Amino acid sequence: MIHPLRQFHGRAFMVLAILLPAAFAVGLAARQPVPTAKALSTALSPAPRRFESVEWKCADLFPNAPVRVCLLREQKQSGRFGIKLTADASFVKPDLIVYWCAGLPPKSGPVPQNAILLGTFNSEALLLPEEATKSGGGLLLFSLADGEVVAATGTLPLPATGPLSH
Repeated sequence: MIHPLRQFHGRAFMVLAILLPAAFAVGLAARQPVPTAKALSTALSPAPRRFESVEWKCADLFPNAPVRVCLLREQKQSGRFGIKLTADASFVKPDLIVYWCAGLPPKSGPVPQNAILLGTFNSEALLLPEEATKSGGGLLLFSLADGEVVAATGTLPLPATGPLSH
């Protein structure tokens, strides 16, 4: 009784030893290439904003951080405001993002509920929200990795009309 089962299993393993590698090779040859996205759709990657006018530059808005702030405008004396932040190579903070807060931003603790995310610190010029020109507010640098406020400005001096030197 056991000898016929052994013969059957021996033949089955021989057939599998031939068919499995062949099926594997056919499967490899017939697989589709991995799809890749050559570019994001226009809805996901909006065109960067152009700012033509520099309203002011300031190196002391963040008292405890060596961050230079440049206020930009779309056209001279008109258009929306943008902000460009730069820092020395010694200023290294992980996953640093920039918020705009109505009123005076907190120097520590969690990000306030009324804060508006502007973008990452190393990105190009960040567009300020419309609320920034209507009510006073400031900038807040927050480290996602550390989960803490790195630095905050006082009230951001935005010009009502025309350029302002600071």
